[in-house]
Amino acid sequence: MKLPSLHPGFARRRQGITSVIAMFYLAIFSTLAIGFYSSVTTQVQLSYNDMNINAAQASAESGMQFIRYQLSALNIPHSTPTAQLFSTAYSQLSTAMNNTGNLGGDTVGLSGTTINIPGTNGNWVNLDSNGGRFFASVSQSGQQLVVKATGQARNGQIMRAIQMNYGVAQKASGIFGYGVASRGSIAMNGNTKILGATDPTKGSILSATTTLGTALSMSGNPQISGDASFVDLNAVTSISVGSTIDGYSPSSGSFAAHIHKGVDAPTFPQVDTSAFLPYCTNTYTSGNTLINCILPPGNYNFSGGTTIKGILYIKTPATVKFTGNLTIQGCIVVENNPQGTPATNTLTFAGNVSASGIETLTNSATFPVGETALKNAFLLAPSFTATFTGNFGSIGGSIIADKLSFSGNAGGTVNGSVIGLADQPLTLAGNSDIIINSTGTSQYPAGVFFGSQYVPLSDTYQEVIP
Repeated sequence: MKLPSLHPGFARRRQGITSVIAMFYLAIFSTLAIGFYSSVTTQVQLSYNDMNINAAQASAESGMQFIRYQLSALNIPHSTPTAQLFSTAYSQLSTAMNNTGNLGGDTVGLSGTTINIPGTNGNWVNLDSNGGRFFASVSQSGQQLVVKATGQARNGQIMRAIQMNYGVAQKASGIFGYGVASRGSIAMNGNTKILGATDPTKGSILSATTTLGTALSMSGNPQISGDASFVDLNAVTSISVGSTIDGYSPSSGSFAAHIHKGVDAPTFPQVDTSAFLPYCTNTYTSGNTLINCILPPGNYNFSGGTTIKGILYIKTPATVKFTGNLTIQGCIVVENNPQGTPATNTLTFAGNVSASGIETLTNSATFPVGETALKNAFLLAPSFTATFTGNFGSIGGSIIADKLSFSGNAGGTVNGSVIGLADQPLTLAGNSDIIINSTGTSQYPAGVFFGSQYVPLSDTYQEVIP
């Protein structure tokens, strides 16, 4: 049986439908392609924007860290009035950063009551080769500083800013971790010893000089029970074969491990004896018994037995010599802003010294609680040379003066540290033995302060408008 054939028009209609369907799918795929392209382009742009936002934020954070470091490096004197804190911070920031690579040769600027870093309007601190950069402003709010760091991404359009307050805080110092520390050189001759009383490391020494020729000289048979440290990376030493440091002689292979050059310079203390003065109710006229006594400027020679109870407050210029036995239950301090120099102001302890801390006094109307709390200091004598030639048994506090000298049979236990404030030699000669029973960095002596820095107050952190 013969099947009927399809009508020619039907075949043409089927081919037309196929073409329509093909074009329909082509339109769909084109639309999808355009959509995918648009979506990818949008995502790329969003990612690019996110990257720049994150880069700007990172630049602001880096800027804040940079300013944080600079503020932590400040050393504002203890006696700085509150009204001068801001100007002192500006001065020290300028000294530290002006014309340095960080500022690209620019300087720290001051506009009214705002410090600008960099100082030139429109300049930035560059962070990396990708275009990250920041600028910062520092303003004052009471005793606090308000730091705003603005960061910019590499496209030069997106910026982010953060702000945080900084408060004044006393700088910590590791100087009381040394038994003997001198801003100048240290010279030990003969059979002198610097020993830790209960721990050999307490007999460590530090020389911070970068100007004097020989930072440490040891001739004869001197001993240092701890290590020897020097701020100068190229510090020169002269150490005899009979010397020992931490028990090792210069010929020992382990000797070099106990010599440290290029250590960080610790902050040397500032002395403020204003807290002692109110308790000094007597002015010296004569005699060898001094109780809470002010010693007027002049030349004094206390011979025979002398007793000091409470505080001996010395005004300057002055030369004071104790040629006989001296008994101290308290401390000797020098007035603030002393007149004269270590060449003209001298304290000489030529006889035997028996000394106990001020805290051993019995509280009374003469020695009130506030006075006996001024402990851990035996001698606070900036602008003085202090010379010891006699034994001093056990001293109840640190010995601090511009220049220090121990000779003859001078020696004993110091319940604190021995610190030379001036860049002048600290010398030990003869049979001087200094035994250090240091209180370390946890108990600073009364009247001893360190400069201040600015530290961040983390609870004030906030993101702000650039």
